Amino acid sequence: MSTAAQLYMTLHRLSTAAEAPDAATRTQGISRNELLTLLGISTRANGSLSEAQERAFERAKQTLRDAGARITHVTTDLGERYRLEPSDAAKLPAWNPTAEDFRLINTILRGWEGTELQDDAYRILRKIALTSENLTDEALAAAKILEPKTGKRQRAKNLYTYREPLQRIYFSDNPHLNELFTAYAERKTVTFTYQTAAGATRTQEKVSVAGIGYRYGTWYFVGYYTESSERKEYTFRASRIQKLTMLSRIDSTPINATFNAKNWLEDIKGYEESLIVAEVNADSTLSEPFTVPSYGTIDSAVAATSYSCVIEPPEESEDASTRQRDSYAAQQQLLRTLTDLHSGTVEDPGTWADINQRNRNNSLDDLVDLLLGLHRADRWASAHDEAPMPLNQLNALYSVDTEKNRALGKTIAEIFAQVDTVPFESDPKDPDALKPTYINLLPDFGGATPNTLLNYARLTDTELAILVFTLSAADILHPADARLGSIRAALAAAYPNAPIYTQHLCFAPEEPLLQEATAALSSGNAVTIGYGERAADRLVDPYALVLHRDHMYLHAWCRTAEERYYAARGEEVPEYVPEAFAHPTTGEAENSEVADSEAADNEAGEKTPTFWRNFRLTRINHIHEAGAGRAHPVTGDTVPHWHAQQHSTQTNPFAELRIHPTEHIPSGEPLDTLTATYMRRSTHHVKKASRTQYVRIHYYNNAHGAGDKNILDTVIAHRGALELVGPAHLRAALLDQLQTLKASSRRCAPAGAPAEK
Repeated sequence: MSTAAQLYMTLHRLSTAAEAPDAATRTQGISRNELLTLLGISTRANGSLSEAQERAFERAKQTLRDAGARITHVTTDLGERYRLEPSDAAKLPAWNPTAEDFRLINTILRGWEGTELQDDAYRILRKIALTSENLTDEALAAAKILEPKTGKRQRAKNLYTYREPLQRIYFSDNPHLNELFTAYAERKTVTFTYQTAAGATRTQEKVSVAGIGYRYGTWYFVGYYTESSERKEYTFRASRIQKLTMLSRIDSTPINATFNAKNWLEDIKGYEESLIVAEVNADSTLSEPFTVPSYGTIDSAVAATSYSCVIEPPEESEDASTRQRDSYAAQQQLLRTLTDLHSGTVEDPGTWADINQRNRNNSLDDLVDLLLGLHRADRWASAHDEAPMPLNQLNALYSVDTEKNRALGKTIAEIFAQVDTVPFESDPKDPDALKPTYINLLPDFGGATPNTLLNYARLTDTELAILVFTLSAADILHPADARLGSIRAALAAAYPNAPIYTQHLCFAPEEPLLQEATAALSSGNAVTIGYGERAADRLVDPYALVLHRDHMYLHAWCRTAEERYYAARGEEVPEYVPEAFAHPTTGEAENSEVADSEAADNEAGEKTPTFWRNFRLTRINHIHEAGAGRAHPVTGDTVPHWHAQQHSTQTNPFAELRIHPTEHIPSGEPLDTLTATYMRRSTHHVKKASRTQYVRIHYYNNAHGAGDKNILDTVIAHRGALELVGPAHLRAALLDQLQTLKASSRRCAPAGAPAEK
């Protein structure tokens, strides 16, 4: 694997090829042999590459492309040549988000944490923090956003926590999100195997991704076959992709300017069919059959099993629904697979080891961070009489994403050790040291380089697409925020494709009472909601909508719970004064009396109660206005906050999962993708034969056991790819649920149906 130093020097060479002394390099680019040498890839004696070397070469080129380099490969009479496509980026205005813009962006991009797009989101944050003229130390101090007396390193580090008091977005994950956003943004075609609604598997070849959307708790994309003259658009569910390959071929067809993702997502409901199911009651009896919507055979089998429902067997007639017949068979197969998997003796995993969470994507992020460092150091030199920027201040800027500094000196030292002519200046702390440590950075850009290398501090097309989609989610979850308009306007000026992306990428959840909840929030009034199976009324003060994976919640202060709490103590409900705690910028408590009261309670061992609650929209029966609303202290002590820390908070309960070999993954999802997904969410793992086979996942479990149910639903959804090995009571609960469903299925089977062997 090429190092960041090798990748940087390769990019520098490609960027300055137009200044080369020989005409061939100036006009056609550098040779293949020179490119391989720069990347540190050796060739055989005859100049060919082994399979491993070929893979390393392709990975290195892809890393450069992921960093934003538009590398063109051409074959000439001199052989294979590589060059960079000309860019108009230097003619476009820079994007300089203000501190308040960054506060919102920093919040919404956190919604990708723990997903396939986490690294991309972090990279966007670092690019903004290191390139915006409004986020320099001087700008932050002048705007009094962060304390002027705070040290420069600490002030930069404080950007990590500079966000909204409530995290409203946590996106659901899918292993193909990065590939889909990349294919869309770079106009690349994809080939993938796809499971149809009926459960059959087909290969979809050379599809161009025309749009991406989220609806019904599911990721969708729309695409067309590039080899078809019709260019007819088809809808695909990302969860049904089994194996996806992104091709190097670029779709040359003009972007469909009339395609609107919002309208497309609203039409998806036309694919709905119906299914007859019966719920298994607590006493193992069956409810009366009822009808539910169905969007696919396998999906329906998984959903019915998760909700403890059995799919009614089809009638023995020609009028029987194909969906009913196939879904019934799929659930029976699912029950057999999971029951067999969890009926045997649990294998001892062995010794658990800590997982050192990967915060950045090694070579790619090292390369991007060096480019960002050069960009910031260049701006520093302009403001400080061409003085080099101290690395201890520069390194602190990278903590914006994970609160961890970047050791940029390592990459700098590697470049000085590898090449004689380094395209920047940096002073060693001890020039006589065998491995000197460098203490500052001063770019030495010349010729055409400022029009090329500095442009890699801009967002790539893929990063822009991810940010635009994230902003569409903010439209729903931060509906009254004026910053969204200013962010979009500035983004469109710096990135002309942003308005087109806005039209093609859309977050459009479909939830019951979503409009009513949004109206309640905009009114500022209190509301009465009927909640839960008994539809018990609760008086609440709505604060925000929250997306938590696949569900929407109304985040509100529950006055009913508050009144019950103080009534049980024989006390009056305290009156809150909004000015006492609602800081206009941070939302943190400022009133000294409130702080003193909380301190006294804490000293007495009693925690000040909070009555913030998350009410799931699907469990709300009605919403009625109930007079003027009240303001309440906004704290981080919320369910979304707990979720953000649940994987690293080891005081929370945990589940131990076994990842089975490839042949056990019925969805066809690659084993390494599945493993990577759960490595991101785990604190410990066990390796067998150099491969992670067991992972330990911590989770928050409320009083109703929602966390336990989420673990069971996760295992069911993977249909045999994951085995729940512990804790014992949770494994037993899953097995009991499966066996009860199997027994209930036999009871409702039609007469004459063959008994299960």
